Amino acid sequence: MIAPPAMLFACGGDDNANQPAPTPDAGDTHDASVPDTSDASPAIDAADTGVDTGHDSSLPALRPWERFPQVDYLGGALLTSIKVVTITFAGDDPTLVSHLQSFGDTITQTAWWTATTSEYCVEPAGTPCIGPGSSGGHVVVATAAPNNLTDTLDGNGSTLVQWIQARIDDGTFPAPDPQQIYQIYFPNGITLHFDGSQSCSSWGAYHYSASFTPKGGGTPVEAPYAIEPRCSGESYTTFAASHELIEAATDAHPGKDLGYSMQDPGLLFYGNEVGDLCDLPWNFLSMNESGFNVQRGWSNKSGRTGHNPCVIQPNGEVYFNVAPAAGYEHVYLSPGESVTFDVEAYADGSTADWNISAQDVSDRLGEAKTLSFSFDKSTINAGQTAKLTVTLGGAPQLGLASYVIHSQNGSGHWWWGAEVRLK
Repeated sequence: MIAPPAMLFACGGDDNANQPAPTPDAGDTHDASVPDTSDASPAIDAADTGVDTGHDSSLPALRPWERFPQVDYLGGALLTSIKVVTITFAGDDPTLVSHLQSFGDTITQTAWWTATTSEYCVEPAGTPCIGPGSSGGHVVVATAAPNNLTDTLDGNGSTLVQWIQARIDDGTFPAPDPQQIYQIYFPNGITLHFDGSQSCSSWGAYHYSASFTPKGGGTPVEAPYAIEPRCSGESYTTFAASHELIEAATDAHPGKDLGYSMQDPGLLFYGNEVGDLCDLPWNFLSMNESGFNVQRGWSNKSGRTGHNPCVIQPNGEVYFNVAPAAGYEHVYLSPGESVTFDVEAYADGSTADWNISAQDVSDRLGEAKTLSFSFDKSTINAGQTAKLTVTLGGAPQLGLASYVIHSQNGSGHWWWGAEVRLK
């Protein structure tokens, strides 16, 4: 689920730090890419403060960029050969409709699509992987767009699903297909709700799936759909649509069986899918692809090889970041305790020194901020280290407090998913 455009256009600082991008489909909370120590007693090491402090000493001593968080495959459906059905309404702006139809027909055959989706495969066999998509055709609904349709997390009582099913029954929409997505662009003035949250206020677009029966009956088919309200102009509309397409391809049935999903607890509340992770409120990342404004998407491979995890990385961009020392991504403290550890800087090219800071983001989980930070230096460069002291001021309500480490020099990058867990 993508954030509304007000957040998109206000990004770049901390003004929106209390406005999480809502997601209906957060999954279990463990990181399958590293040994699971969630049920183990924390290892106890002496920190520089002289206080015994636990950290995950069993984690492998990988290079900094190799410790970058990953989205994990949880076994759910993928759209490995997606077919995009572009659905609009009569009376909508004909120029925009034509542009959206062209977008749906072509965007899944572009370099951007390959970069953002092709590494994601059915596991453990490793095939099939997500490949180029195709057009599933255009539908221009002749009747007026219905207002105040509602959708639900469990599907019960969803008037939106009922409306889609009625359009299948009367032949307006093509038959459901597990590799096909109904991408529905609602015109200006239409209000929609997802479990009570309102379009263009709490969310700007979302994708989901439901069991649809083919026209005339037959075996129901679990098929994806994407809901695109008109929250802003053309640029935002294709940005939001691209977000939902890459997420639907990598996580086709988010409410039922998760596909690729971020399982690091420190990131879940930003949204767990490959689009969410590159449209954080302070960091909406877009690019031009074939004349369309699209969102950059999360790449495990790019992040784990020392490059920007949000691809396609612009030509000439030098990516830089810092990582907590191995095992200190998660630390264990009691209220009043501190821990001091190294953060290690890296970059994929030559760049000037950059500023480093840290920010408690626990309020995004609805709990009070409890962390404070100090560094022994304010700037850093690749190959250097700095010492970060993290202090837990009070007991986090959920048993953990999350923070990000921010690297800033013109552009900004973050080390996400760092946590303090209650000892």
